[in-house]
Amino acid sequence: MEINRKLKNSIFTSKTNDSGYLDIEERIERIVKLEAQKIMIHKVLSQKEAESIVRSLIPIRNINDDRIAEIPVNTIGKIIKHKGYDISRIIELLPSLYETSIFGWSEPEIKRERHKDHPNIKEYHHYINKFSDENSEYYIRFILHETIVKPGRIGKNYIHSTAISNIKSHKKDDSSDCLRDTCTGKKNTSPSYDYKLMHFLNSVKLMVK
Repeated sequence: MEINRKLKNSIFTSKTNDSGYLDIEERIERIVKLEAQKIMIHKVLSQKEAESIVRSLIPIRNINDDRIAEIPVNTIGKIIKHKGYDISRIIELLPSLYETSIFGWSEPEIKRERHKDHPNIKEYHHYINKFSDENSEYYIRFILHETIVKPGRIGKNYIHSTAISNIKSHKKDDSSDCLRDTCTGKKNTSPSYDYKLMHFLNSVKLMVK
């Protein structure tokens, strides 16, 4: 594997994570080689129905690194209103998809001009998995935010949002249909390309013999 020199100074290759995680090359290789979970999609749910399901969920432990995450009810409206894949149809499957996902990278909370401050957030963690329905295969990226706590305590992790993208678009490198939450200013009616995830996957070139 060879580091892409244009991206070697990006957040993806910096040491923003706790010790114990795989090297970035190993993480990317595992993500690329993930077998897509075959799922059965359900009917489209209203926000109220989706929130009712989430209220019944317990905290989810990732089997690969033991990070425990919760899905706050108050984020469901934001999650299901994202354009693109209708996540309300797979809301019940989010726990199993997070549980078996692979850690990608972390990035600190940065204060930005004209954006709401988040003084209680320490950093964001990105976890990736794959699933397939009767139509195609997809990446799902979970964006968790970790809360700031007093020294000696462990911050809680909440699933802040998700990004679902079509794997075929990634293979074609078709960024013309880019997810709105990762390409500021884009207004697409059917986003299927996760620019941030693709940037991460391309940060290391896999030299497959």
